[in-house]
This record gives sequence, structure tokens and C-alpha cells, in this order.
Amino acid sequence: MLRRGIAPVLLCLLLAAGCTRLGLNTASTNIQSKEAARPDVLAPFNGDPQVRTVADWERREEVLRRAFAEHVYGPTPTELTAVEVSREVVDEAFAGGAGSLENILVRVGEGPDAIEFHIALALPRGAGDGRPVPLILNENFSGNATALGSDALGDRLDPGSVQARLIRLIFGPHIMEGPHRQILERGYAYATVFPGEFAADSREAAKADFERFAKLLPAERAPTGVLAVWAAGFGWALDVLEADPRIDASRTAVWGHSRQGKSALLAMALDERIEAGFPHQAGKGGTTLTRARAGETVKEITDSYPHWFDPKYASYAGNEDAIPVDQHQLIAMVAPRPLLLGNGWKDVWSDPNGVFRAALGADPVYRLYGVEGLTQDGMRDTDQRGPLDFWIRPTGHSVRPSDWDYFLDWLDRWMPEGEPIAPIAEAPETVEAIEAGLNPSP
Repeated sequence: MLRRGIAPVLLCLLLAAGCTRLGLNTASTNIQSKEAARPDVLAPFNGDPQVRTVADWERREEVLRRAFAEHVYGPTPTELTAVEVSREVVDEAFAGGAGSLENILVRVGEGPDAIEFHIALALPRGAGDGRPVPLILNENFSGNATALGSDALGDRLDPGSVQARLIRLIFGPHIMEGPHRQILERGYAYATVFPGEFAADSREAAKADFERFAKLLPAERAPTGVLAVWAAGFGWALDVLEADPRIDASRTAVWGHSRQGKSALLAMALDERIEAGFPHQAGKGGTTLTRARAGETVKEITDSYPHWFDPKYASYAGNEDAIPVDQHQLIAMVAPRPLLLGNGWKDVWSDPNGVFRAALGADPVYRLYGVEGLTQDGMRDTDQRGPLDFWIRPTGHSVRPSDWDYFLDWLDRWMPEGEPIAPIAEAPETVEAIEAGLNPSP
């Protein structure tokens, strides 16, 4: 029997018109209107003065962490740590012999209320021969067995079933399974977690999960939104995986699609162990601006998925301009690490235009660190690619081979062995120096 939480997610995927509003429209490229003005990420905020130096920004980040917890996600239980309970090699010739597959049982917290979940880890051939390999970490929709296409991990969705074929037809060939052989042959380890094991994607079941975590945490730190728990889950997986000598802890990337893209971005903003990330088509509450007028609204997302967020986020429905934080600030909290923002021209529901403007808004913080951020002049610019990269391809809300091709090439460029991102120059000392180097604001 499939683990709890999988069936509702797959049903939601099948009901594409109701869940993602896939349409025939194409995202607007207009970033010049008054409404599309670039938000000022360095301006005074919530009592914190103007940001002028890296030290100022690092102080600001703590203010932003509290604000995002209060207004959007609720507390993220990052103070809990995970330990490995057991590990088993379940396939020594995984993905046509490209690597091996392991099943790892993990425990979060201590005592009778501790929570357990599984990590499926695929390692390329040669891992452990003296050279640790980089890691791609993902949270999946459908359970580890389905995500890795392996019966050795337990029950999985029959890939030939009508349900599975329909999901792949609508959402792309890699919505459930990634291109595992390609990943391993490129030299990357790949790990995945089904987050429903520690926080169900269900408004009713999530309440019980919050109560479980409340027994492990101070009352004011108990989670109130599922996305925050999922974000912490990336860190719990890293607690175990980065201790593995076969994995290069200095080259860890996360990726997630849609709702998992939201949690991947939040994880990056809060956990500096993550060196790079690909939050793909993460939409409202993820990579696009809450205040953006296009795509999904706060009312629509909180009516459908109230358990994803702290209840206060729903109070901004129809009053988005009143929210004191926005997603350009969350993206900026990733700086100066590489961040690839994935989009589809037909995925208007996830608002690629608002994603580009959020990246524009975050760019000054990259430059504050002396690193190029968003170097693209517009949404159609494919020639200039910085570490803050806006990636968009044809079609809608899906995971396609072109996404993975670009992601792996991007990782090769921005996460090479032994070569951290080099600054473009000495970090500027003042905000005026940053502003002088920016492209003109829309």
C-alpha cells in the first residue's frame, strides 16, 4: 500500500485544470509598467535601517527570517537534527548499472515522539574510490519507490498504468522519475525524500503532524505550515548525507518542482549548507512575488492548500499589497550562492513575469557580495547567464528533459569541483556603489 499522502497528491496532479490552471496563454514579458517596478531589497525594513554593507545584510537576514515565519510559513523546525538509524544497499546495479541504490532510515528528534522517514540514495559507480561526488537532493510527490522506479524500495505506482501515463502526459516524463542514469553518468549522486512521511500534504492530516512536532519543540517553535516542515526536511536529509564520506559536502544542490520548489527555496534561504538550488515553477508562496497581479492569488492558493502556510498568510488574500515581506527578499537570502529559477512560457498560473521581477529585486544583494547576480536584460534573454539565472522554456507546468539537461549543465558550471564562485570584483562597500553598477531599473 502506498504511503499516506501519496494518493491525494497524485489525484491533484491528474486534476490538472483545477490544481495548476494549465492554459493556452503565454506569460507576459512586460517588466516596464509602474506595477512591475523593481522592489527595493536594501531599503529600511521593519525597523532595520538601510542596508549598505554585507554586515548590514547579514543582520537584515535575521529580521527577514522572523518576518517570513510570522507572515508566510510559520516556524521552520531547523533546530531539530536527524541521525541515521539504518542503511541497506537494495540495488547494486541501479539505472542499468550506472550506480547503486541505498535505502536509509532516518530519525528526527529524540525520545518516544521522534519522527522517522527514509532517504533513497543513488550513488554513481566509483563513488567512494577516494573522490567524493556532488549531491542533488530532492523531495518527491509520489514516494521513493515511484520516484526512483525501484520495487526494492517498496510499493510504487505502476509506470504502465493509465494513471501514471496520464500524469506523465500532462506534467512531463520526469514528473515522477528523474533521468537517473543521466544524473549518475554525469557524476552526481541523487537522493530523494517523500516529505509526506514527516508532514502530510493534507489539511486534516497535517494538523496531527504539527502536534507531533509540538512535542519535540518549544511551544512558540511548533510548525504551523507544511512548507516549513518540508524545508526543514532538506536539512534533516543533509544531516545524514553530508556525513557520508562518498559525498562532497561542499557541492550540495537541491531541486524541487511546484510545491516542492517552494520548500526547496525556503530551505536554501535558511540553510547555508546548500550550495546551489533549482526551485522549478514554484509560483505563489515560492519564487514569484506575492504582490504580483498575474497567476495564482493568495486567496486561491490558501483556499486550496491552507495547510501549506501559516494561517496569517491567508489574511492577505485580496490585500496582497499589505504583506510586509515578499519573495524577492527570500531569493536574496540565498545570495551569493547559485540559484536557478525554472519557468514555462505556458505556465501563467506560476507567473514567470513575477519570478523575473523577484529576481531583479534580489539582484542587488548578489552584487553587494561582489558576485554577478541576474545578468539577463529581460525574460527572453538567453545569452547572459549569471549565478542568479532565470530559465524558461516552452510548454506548461511540468518537468521535462530540457529542464534536467539545462540544470545539469548549469550545475557543472556553477558548482565545479574545488572552485567556489569567484567574485566579479572586490565587494563594494556602499549601496551607492551597487546601484551604480546595476542595469537601469524598469
